[in-house]
Amino acid sequence: MPRYSWPVVVILLSALIALCLSLRSIVLEIPLAQWLAALTLSNPLDLQQLVVREILLPRIAISILAGAALALSGVIFQQMLRNPLAEATTLGVASGAGLALKIGILWFPNLVDTAQEGLTFTGAALALGLTFFLAWRDAASPLRLILAGLIVSLFLGVVSSVLALFFHEQLRGMFLWSSGTLQNVGWDASIYLAPRFALCFGLALLLVRPFSLLALADENARSLGIPLAAFRILGMLLAVALAAFVVSAVGMIGFLGIAAPALVRLAGVRTYRARMLASIALGGVLLWLADQLTQVNPFFRNELPTGIVTAILGGPLMLWMLPKLRGMQGASGNELGKSVRRLAAPWLVVTAAVPVLCLAAWAALALGQNLAGWNWSSGAQLDALLPWRWPRVTAALAAGAMMAMSGTLVQRMTGNAMASPEILGISSGATLGVVMLFFFEPVPNHALKIGVAGLSAFVTLVVMLSLARRSAYSPERMILTGVALGTVLGALLSLAMISGDPRLGTLLAWMGGSTYAIAPVDALIACGLAVFLGLLIPLTVRWLDVLPLGEVTARALGVSLAGSRLAILVMTAILTGGAVLIVGPLSFVGLMGPHIARMAGFQRALSQLVASAMIGALIMVVADWLGRNLLFPYQIPAGILATLIGGPYFMWLMWRKTP
Repeated sequence: MPRYSWPVVVILLSALIALCLSLRSIVLEIPLAQWLAALTLSNPLDLQQLVVREILLPRIAISILAGAALALSGVIFQQMLRNPLAEATTLGVASGAGLALKIGILWFPNLVDTAQEGLTFTGAALALGLTFFLAWRDAASPLRLILAGLIVSLFLGVVSSVLALFFHEQLRGMFLWSSGTLQNVGWDASIYLAPRFALCFGLALLLVRPFSLLALADENARSLGIPLAAFRILGMLLAVALAAFVVSAVGMIGFLGIAAPALVRLAGVRTYRARMLASIALGGVLLWLADQLTQVNPFFRNELPTGIVTAILGGPLMLWMLPKLRGMQGASGNELGKSVRRLAAPWLVVTAAVPVLCLAAWAALALGQNLAGWNWSSGAQLDALLPWRWPRVTAALAAGAMMAMSGTLVQRMTGNAMASPEILGISSGATLGVVMLFFFEPVPNHALKIGVAGLSAFVTLVVMLSLARRSAYSPERMILTGVALGTVLGALLSLAMISGDPRLGTLLAWMGGSTYAIAPVDALIACGLAVFLGLLIPLTVRWLDVLPLGEVTARALGVSLAGSRLAILVMTAILTGGAVLIVGPLSFVGLMGPHIARMAGFQRALSQLVASAMIGALIMVVADWLGRNLLFPYQIPAGILATLIGGPYFMWLMWRKTP
């Protein structure tokens, strides 16, 4: 069979399956004899006919339209950037559009009613601009651009979570929307999206020739008289507009813009025009099929949002495509010793920093707001407040120290100064393990939670390192692999949380990183675990000093790679699991602590470990204190607040990092 026949076969087969599932849904509502009556709605009082005409049929229409629009957006992004991983989700565009819509609902409701697409387009364009700004030093690198986009998407998602935390009632209707559900969309969504998609499709057809020439090297394209900048900007605006229209119509549906063009490319379709047309058809059919499959799943009492299903399927696709991506092999050497001064007396600095940490902890215990305003508590008043405050402060301090030590271990083991448990998906793995534990043990004891969290973090770290090994632990590829793995785990986590199981209700606050429910026993266990592992880690100092030099050097110096890595992996997993149990899956302390310590001049492993632990503890204590007092009497979870600080910090690291 000719290779060009395969896309047609795949599209027709997928469409046939989706059609059969759609007919099944309709037959469950009304018999075949009443189909014509349902289409014409001859009896408006017939509930089954109403369901078919106003719910099932509009759902089919919008799934095909949205899938086609996302596929067209993805193929244009990929053609403009010469990057097969480019699409609305991986470039931060979808998250920007979604955040802009939430901001509009809260503070600019008139714009939502009169210019919703303009609002989402502005948010999407600004997010894309931020992605390019972060990657501008090496914007031609496919990996660096996608990494910047995923970090922007992650950070904007946290900002959206903060808005949802404080404006829960106003944004209640957007919770399912943000997960990409196609339930109860009605005909309005299709009527809104159809003309806009048609206009963008028409423009894309008119621009096929100049867009095709953009695949050439810049010099060759210029020699043909093509204004590269103008057509690239036009193509990007067209792709951003398509993504913004879909977000306005149905919400966040990710990875379809990667999947459809990738399958078409694998089928052997090479010309841009053919890839565009085949991707549009396949994208529409794939989303139609995915949406129908969500309606027949036998495992969940509630229907799955289509966006979660596409994320679960798209994440592995992205992991599979990473090794095939050209244009950035990345360096695998040691990044940890480049252009950084070394302290002459690191232990003197550590000793001097101990009172600072103690002072911060004391201030967090004594200083706070009450109904009368700011107040420094002492004496009997402080004694009354201590039972409420000391567990939170102690737990935050221990969690920050553990996450920072975990980040130091990961960076030392991989030689990657931008690695951390949060970025590499290790925290997400630990969180997923704890959530799954609650399905089998509604009231698990502390030892069991720590064990499951540590084991889940260990498995995630091993999987991530196995995937990154093929690229010789290239820093950018390793981080991108971790982010993609974290995306899959995050989607599985969302899948577990929407299962409707009442046992998971108590986990929502914990996942946001809140410490308000920390009991004294939790704080003492966290502190004991941090101290115990902190005393064990010095036994690995020689390995941590040697491993960043590379495998050949480590073997020459007599280091057992398998044994040393296994020991470091176990300690990293337990540290991450213990920290996640306190502050949730996100904080960026595992990145900030080691990096600040290294930039301050703590170069040797032991001094960096101690300094990063103190810095991480200080960050989390301050984050918990700010979370309690900034918006008093409301509280911001410490994990979310630390992420709001750590996200821009990581972006700054990306921006200043020279390729």
